Amino acid sequence: MDRRNWAWLPGRLRFRVLGLIDVVALWALVATLVGAGAWWGLDTYQENRDYCTQNEELRRVGAGEECIGVTAAAYPFDQDLADVLGRIEDENEAARESGKPTVSVAVVMPYTSRTPGAAMSKDLIRHSLQGAYLAQRGHNHGPATGDTAVQLLFANVGEDLSRWRTVTDELAARRDGESPLVAAIGLPNSDAATLTAVRRGLGPAQIPAVSAVLSSREMEHPYLLKVSPSTDQLVDALKRYVSANKVNREDTFMIADERDDNYVANLRRVFRQEFGAQYGITDDEVQRRTETYQGIKGPAEGTPQIFRRAVSAMCAVGARTVFLAGRDADLPPFLETIDRTRSCDRGPDDEPTRILRVSTGRDPVTETAEMRAIAERNNLEIVTAAAVDAPRWRAARSGDEQVPKAFALFADSYDRYFGEEKTNALGDGYAVMYHDALTAVGTAVTEARDNGINTVDHNDVYNELRRGSPGGNCAAGCVPGASGVFTFADESIGTDEGARHAAATGLWPVCKPVPVVTFPKELRSRSPLYRTYQEQGENTCPRP
Repeated sequence: MDRRNWAWLPGRLRFRVLGLIDVVALWALVATLVGAGAWWGLDTYQENRDYCTQNEELRRVGAGEECIGVTAAAYPFDQDLADVLGRIEDENEAARESGKPTVSVAVVMPYTSRTPGAAMSKDLIRHSLQGAYLAQRGHNHGPATGDTAVQLLFANVGEDLSRWRTVTDELAARRDGESPLVAAIGLPNSDAATLTAVRRGLGPAQIPAVSAVLSSREMEHPYLLKVSPSTDQLVDALKRYVSANKVNREDTFMIADERDDNYVANLRRVFRQEFGAQYGITDDEVQRRTETYQGIKGPAEGTPQIFRRAVSAMCAVGARTVFLAGRDADLPPFLETIDRTRSCDRGPDDEPTRILRVSTGRDPVTETAEMRAIAERNNLEIVTAAAVDAPRWRAARSGDEQVPKAFALFADSYDRYFGEEKTNALGDGYAVMYHDALTAVGTAVTEARDNGINTVDHNDVYNELRRGSPGGNCAAGCVPGASGVFTFADESIGTDEGARHAAATGLWPVCKPVPVVTFPKELRSRSPLYRTYQEQGENTCPRP
C-alpha cells in the first residue's frame, strides 16, 4: 500500500511502508470501535426493552414483566380493559384541551390479574375503572362541578400490590406543573403493602388517598380516607339484623380464612368481638366452634379453598348460624363443599342454616343459577352486610327512601356507556365505590374553587375532604355518592398530639348506608337501614 498520496497522514508517516505492526494496530482500532458501538447498542436496546412505552412512563418489572408506573395514556394492560381505558384517555385529552383548570387524580391499583392469588380479578379491575370514568365524566361535564376538569392517571402497583414505591415516587413528582396531582383513589385491598404505600409514599408527600373498598380498621393513617364502611360497622349491621330477625343464638359456628393478611385477620377479630361470647364461638378443645381454611388471595403456597374439614365439623354439631370470615371468592367453593357433604343434609322443614358474612357488594359469581340451586337444595340462607346493593336498588320503586338518590342517575349512565356488560355487572359494588371515591375528590376540588382558591393543589383537596359535616342535611361537605350521601369522620379531632399518633385516626364515611342482603330469597329486614356513626333509634343522617 503506497501511503505517499495519503494527504491526511502526517508527513513523517506518509513514506513508511505498511508493516505487520501497522496492520495489527489498525485492526485493533477497528475492533475497539466496533466493540464499543455494539456495547452501546446492546445497552441501549436492553434499556429500551425494559420500558413498555416510548416515553418511559411504564417499565417492565419482575418475572411476570408487569408494566409498572404512572401514565395518562391507554396502555393495553389487558385486552378486556381496552374500551374503558380508551374512554378515559379521550376524556383526559378533552380535559386538557377544555381551557378549564385541570387537576390529576391517580387510580392506584393493579391493572393485571394473571394468577389465582392476584389482589383483584379482571372483572373487578374493569368495573372499578368504569366507575371512575363515570365520575370523571360527571365532574367534567356536570352542572354542579364548577369550572374545573379532572384527568385520571393509571397507576399500576402490580397484581400483588408490591410495586408501590415506583408509583408513589412518580405521583409525588407530579404534584406541581400543569394538571397537578391532587389525590389518589383506589387502593383496593386491606393489605400490608397498601398501608405501607400510604405510610411511606403518599402520606409523606401529603397526597390524600381515598380508598374505594378498604374496610379493615387496621388501615389507619391521617392521609388515608375510606369510602367503604369499616369491618366493625358492617358486622354491627349484621348484629342488628340478627337481633331484629330472631336468628338462632345457639348452634353457632365460625369458619375463617387462616391467612395472615390484614382484612381476614381483622374480620376474624371483629366477629369474635361482636358475637363470640353471646353466640358461643369458642376455641375450646373439646367443644370447638371454629375451623379455618386457606383463602384464595395470597402467595401460591399450598392448596387454597379446601373446606372439607371445616364443613364436616360445622355440620357434625348441627350448626344453624355460621359466621364466614373470608373473601367473596371463597364463598362458591364453600357452598359447593356443603352440597357434597352428606352430614350436612337438612330436611325441608328444618330451620335454614344462615351464613353471616360481609362484602363490598353482592358477588355475581355467587348469585348464579347454580349457586341458587345449591342454596335452595341445602336450605341455606346467606346474609350479607354490604356497602352496595345494586340489584335491589335497581328494582326498587320510585320513592323508596332506602335507595340512594344518586344511584338511578349512576345506573342510567352505566347502561349508556357500558351497556354491553353483563346485567349483574354492578352487583360486586366496585363500579359504584370507585365512582364514589372519585366523586369525593371532585367534590373537594369544587369546594376549594368555590372558596376562592384559583390553583387547587393536594393540600387544598385534603383540607376539604376533612371538613365535611352531615349536619344541616349535608348543606356543605357531603358527597352525593351513588351508594349514598356521606362525608368523612376524622376521629383524631379532639385528641392531643401524642394520642393522635398512637390511636386510630379514623377518616371513615359518616352516614354511609349498610344494607343487609339475603340470598337466595330476598327478605326484608325488620330493622331500620343502618347508617354509619348514627346511633340506633336516631335520625341524624339525611336521606341517602
